[in-house]
Amino acid sequence: MAAVTQNAAGKARPQRIRFRLSDVAEPGAIALDLPARPMWPFGLAVAAMFAIFAGVEWATILRMSRYSITDLFDLTFFLFESFWVLGWSVGVVILGALAVLLFFYSESARLHANQLVHIPRLGPFKVLLDYDLAQVRNLRLENAGSNDSVRLRFDYGDGVTSLGDAMPRHEGQRLLDIIRRAEQTASSFAEPDRRLQAPGFGLPDRSPESGVRSPVPLKIASPSGLALIAANMVPLVGVLFLGWDLSSVMVLFWAESAVIAFYTALKIAYVGSVAAVFAVPFFVGHFGGFMAAHFLLIYMLFIRGTGAAPEPAVRETLRVIFTPLWLPIAALFISHGISFVTNFIGRREYAGTTMAALMAAPYSRIVVMQLALIVGGWIILLLKSPVPALVVLVLVKTAIDFSAHRTEHSRTGRAA
Repeated sequence: MAAVTQNAAGKARPQRIRFRLSDVAEPGAIALDLPARPMWPFGLAVAAMFAIFAGVEWATILRMSRYSITDLFDLTFFLFESFWVLGWSVGVVILGALAVLLFFYSESARLHANQLVHIPRLGPFKVLLDYDLAQVRNLRLENAGSNDSVRLRFDYGDGVTSLGDAMPRHEGQRLLDIIRRAEQTASSFAEPDRRLQAPGFGLPDRSPESGVRSPVPLKIASPSGLALIAANMVPLVGVLFLGWDLSSVMVLFWAESAVIAFYTALKIAYVGSVAAVFAVPFFVGHFGGFMAAHFLLIYMLFIRGTGAAPEPAVRETLRVIFTPLWLPIAALFISHGISFVTNFIGRREYAGTTMAALMAAPYSRIVVMQLALIVGGWIILLLKSPVPALVVLVLVKTAIDFSAHRTEHSRTGRAA
């Protein structure tokens, strides 16, 4: 029964995962030499996947090279596939690099500061898997087959993991004894100090010197709040005094989504370090495809309409659509740039976020807003674009935008 339970257990999840190009052991760390598991069969499987993915990408690029772009529809479909290729290329590069690196796989481990650090290496890339020694359970040697070889395994959390490949029993016993001695030391340090259970002890320091601050809601009078409202007032001025119609307003709001994506890419690059080399192109490819399809929808609903007139040339179409809007688009770019500098950098929001959260943020903010705008715009279109209705649409969008902006920038709990 015990064997069945162990086999059914999943892979143990480490306390922390870190990625490094260089790794220097801490002073006093105890190195553990591990036999590396043979990874070349996985390398061959990944290489086959790389060939398939690269073939699909190459076929798409060859098809795109034969495109003839004459109107906006052609351009939109070309851009959509270009962004798709960019995002797909990230997977192709990762698969190709992984296929090569798996042939240079090695493993090591070390003990330091009550931590067991397991370090699989893929060429120059190192993955540091941290395990709290006080949480390691049932450290054991299991038979690995013939020739009196064993595997060093342990339970952690809800799963089971092993260190290195099969090894001679005497070598496994030596490693097991070293880790058990370190476990005993970690357990002694893990005993709670009863003095810290008294009132006033063990509570987090909330003083200003501790660096832990309570959330400070973003105010309208903040620099980024004022810049956001000012940028949103530009389309209101355009509707009231410059004769803007529904199509101009919708294109401007679409352009704001592109501006948000630009600054999101900067945030990912700022937070992601080495991983951003892959994360930024993937985000740009994925979000760029979304933006291309979104623009085509706006063009068909609010600009082109259902008329049977011939489609104009692409350059003329872009000139007519975007030339009158260059100033408000610049205002949006400046507005979100101020928010990037004052909030993400100045209020250190980057310290409380991850690349995954940054990638998801534009969708949660933009999709809701744009759905509301498209529904409202369609109603206005049916009413033949009355100016009061356009004003209401702009004001509603401004309120939604500021509410989302305040929610996003009040999560980190850092004061300005």
